[in-house]
Amino acid sequence: MYGMTPWKDEVVQYPYRYKETQNSDGTVEHEPSPGTVMQQGTPQSATNFNHMENGIHDAHVAEAIFMQAKMHQQEEVERRLGEHDAEFTSETGAVTLTNSNKVFFAFNNSGTTVALKTVRKTMNYDLDIEVVEVAGGQVGDVIVYDKQLNGFKLKFEGSAKTVKVKYKVRGGMYA
Repeated sequence: MYGMTPWKDEVVQYPYRYKETQNSDGTVEHEPSPGTVMQQGTPQSATNFNHMENGIHDAHVAEAIFMQAKMHQQEEVERRLGEHDAEFTSETGAVTLTNSNKVFFAFNNSGTTVALKTVRKTMNYDLDIEVVEVAGGQVGDVIVYDKQLNGFKLKFEGSAKTVKVKYKVRGGMYA
């Protein structure tokens, strides 16, 4: 830690008194005549000035270390905010499921693979499914199955020919 030097001014009996001398060429010369020294001032020496310079340098080094630590902290905050945003920002889309089986409604071949735009880090993501449009029968249940990091599959169990669904994916970004 920097040890301060207590600087003192020199205190004299008559600080602004001068002895005036007339020169032969007509000029006047003023010479300080302060009287007695009441307090000795701190010497303006290389030792004292170098000590001051070392303290200034130490302060600048400490500030640079602090700024580097602050920058690393800011990077960590931005990284965590990015993860947070990715976790809670939803990905939405729509898909049409088509049942081309004409034999019997219990044998439904409407399974469709939906690819995610953003690959997840875990399969622990939530899906909200909303049926938007139905044609040619009943929807039954809409089933999500075969969840993967980059997508999932959807199918419906009813007798409809086509079902249009909207989906919303949230989460799965924290490993």
